[in-house]
Amino acid sequence: MSNTLTEWFRHVPEEKWLRDPAASRADAQAIWDNLELKPGVRIFECPCGKADLSFPLARLGASVCGIDFNAHFVSAARNKFSRAGLEGAFKTDDMRTARFPESMDLIINWASSFGYFSDQANADLLSRFARSLVPGGRLLIEVANPSRVLAGEATRIIASGEQVCETWDAQTKRATVIFPATEFRGPVSASVRVYTCDEYRDMITAAGLTLVDFYGQGFTSFTPESSRLIVLARR
Repeated sequence: MSNTLTEWFRHVPEEKWLRDPAASRADAQAIWDNLELKPGVRIFECPCGKADLSFPLARLGASVCGIDFNAHFVSAARNKFSRAGLEGAFKTDDMRTARFPESMDLIINWASSFGYFSDQANADLLSRFARSLVPGGRLLIEVANPSRVLAGEATRIIASGEQVCETWDAQTKRATVIFPATEFRGPVSASVRVYTCDEYRDMITAAGLTLVDFYGQGFTSFTPESSRLIVLARR
């Protein structure tokens, strides 16, 4: 796969990344409640976007930091925290090569942000997440339910409200999402490696982590019909 294809995420219009703030607040509350987090918990959101989860988690009492490749998003995250009088450390960086913070209690990789790269690069990212955690620290990954992607039933609602299909390619084991054209840019094809639950279990173990469980959206019981998959692992 060419470098151009692997860098598709640099060309997605910024507005297509943005999430509904109400949905982010609900996700943050679900994370806080279901993981029984306490004020002072150290959380690393990677990638962080505009601190979609970090901001409501900080309001609940978490000590947060994050990275994102998009400098505009990082600036927006910093401004949001500054206006609210909250502390948070955010920087522009590439999660493939960034130096991750140490001694994290929780790392969050949310909203289908895993699987962008090659199998080796994705596995390396998991290993680096593991090394960033304290013993007993936890990792959360949230993606589309792989069963539904493989069955051709998965869709993604992007920030503009448009619903786009995730097209599965059995040969590459990747799903393609076409972000519609805007007034200033043509359509962008996103390619994400889709891992099954068994593959996640193997990768988690290889990274030196222990799988805790799989959940559906909102930490409900995971079933083949769940729209989302939440992977919870522990160091």
